[in-house]
Amino acid sequence: MFVALGAINSYTVGTSLVESLGGSPWMVALMPMAATLGFSIGPILTAHRLDGECHFLPALRRSLPFSRLPILLTAIVLFVCGAGPLSLWTVLLSSVVYGVIGGFSVGAWQQLILRTVRPDQRSSLFATRYLVSNVLALAVASAVGPILSRWPGTSGYGILHVIAFAGAMLSYRLLMGVREPQATLAAPVARRNFLENLRGVPELFAGDRRLMGYLVAVVLINSQFLLMGFLAVHAIETLRQGHSYVGNLTSAQMVGAVIGTWITARVANRCCSRTLLIAARLLLLGVALGAIVTTSDYAFRLLFAMYGAAIWINLVGHNTLSLELLPAARRSTVLAVFSLVQVPSMVIAAELGAWLWHAGVSFTWIAALSAVGIVGSLLTLLPGSPVLLREQG
Repeated sequence: MFVALGAINSYTVGTSLVESLGGSPWMVALMPMAATLGFSIGPILTAHRLDGECHFLPALRRSLPFSRLPILLTAIVLFVCGAGPLSLWTVLLSSVVYGVIGGFSVGAWQQLILRTVRPDQRSSLFATRYLVSNVLALAVASAVGPILSRWPGTSGYGILHVIAFAGAMLSYRLLMGVREPQATLAAPVARRNFLENLRGVPELFAGDRRLMGYLVAVVLINSQFLLMGFLAVHAIETLRQGHSYVGNLTSAQMVGAVIGTWITARVANRCCSRTLLIAARLLLLGVALGAIVTTSDYAFRLLFAMYGAAIWINLVGHNTLSLELLPAARRSTVLAVFSLVQVPSMVIAAELGAWLWHAGVSFTWIAALSAVGIVGSLLTLLPGSPVLLREQG
């Protein structure tokens, strides 16, 4: 699936598309995290059903085909309707819906990893998986600029969505070949409906300093969305480039993703998850501070490369740490809460950035405010913080 999304990168292609369709600043700010919002909401809607299950591949097979359909719908609307409000809202809402439907099965995927992979190998597994995906996605991303130059406007963006849909269906077909190992019966868990499960969430986190400390770190890191909704637009305006320039930024981000996941795959099993999270935050801080002074083409490419490395290093660390912190019971619910708490922080950060951008506040202040939040998240993970992790390897 990550291969497909190389063609419709939400940080570059997505923000540029929304801006070209006449989207308001709050829409541009929302686009980089639209799918992430969906993936944050989806898990809590199915957690009460997954708790106590011992086989998780069936849940993946049921939900993933439907998560691909919003990409196809967007392509059709862009081709048929062209520029206009319908295309604009379809692009935005389809990203959210794609994330929500995909999020239904996130808990199942995480528990499948938890049950089948040794703890000391999980970081390496995540990093290697993302490395292969990013190498392939880089090849796809290299076509973004030429396609948008040859077919400017909604036709070019529609072609990119068709490519993304084809890649997404290929990834689903490969998943169909996976065979889940036979599992022992899960410990009995009291069946709860959705509301009963939500009411029981506080008791899962009460008194656990590690869980609460990491929740704070997860919330604060979303201050990156103050900046990232407008960094590609800011680069285009600063350099006075056309929208096809997002192809260069997309490729740069994917190069950074490949480098970041390659390094992580080599060192992941020799360091703890917190080290990966700290490294990602230092890179994000460099992006935020660098955005204040950057005015050249290659400097912007470097920032996007750093950001590409940061988000994937953070993803490896986050996925590994989330599994390490799980209690014995109601694991799907705990994982879902880790995702759900990000929703308000992402929305607040993005819309605050949009308000500042629309109000004409200097981009320097937007980047600086983003940096402050990233520093707060970094401090939460430094030695002496509540997030106490054992060393791996």
